[in-house]
Amino acid sequence: MTCDRCGMELTVGAWPFCPHGVSHQSVIGDDIPGGFVQEHFGHEPETFYSKKAMALRAKELGLEPMVRWAGPNDRHVTQWVAVDLAGAEELIARHYPGGE
Repeated sequence: MTCDRCGMELTVGAWPFCPHGVSHQSVIGDDIPGGFVQEHFGHEPETFYSKKAMALRAKELGLEPMVRWAGPNDRHVTQWVAVDLAGAEELIARHYPGGE
């Protein structure tokens, strides 16, 4: 669709009135156009057309996403050997006195 006033091509999520911009109230869809072939759920590949369907199938199989440290440039996950174990023990002792 093209705006009659300025000629800009409007897309899904675009503000319909001039001046145009992206609306911050648009919804991100759950669909996977064309499908996603998951090869790690079993012996045969399965195709999923939504993220929710894939998550439900993973839950059905008792699978959970795995988070792994990706190396020294990983900005999101820390290396477990770098965790202060003495500090962790102290924190646990404060919340669970007597080790229970």
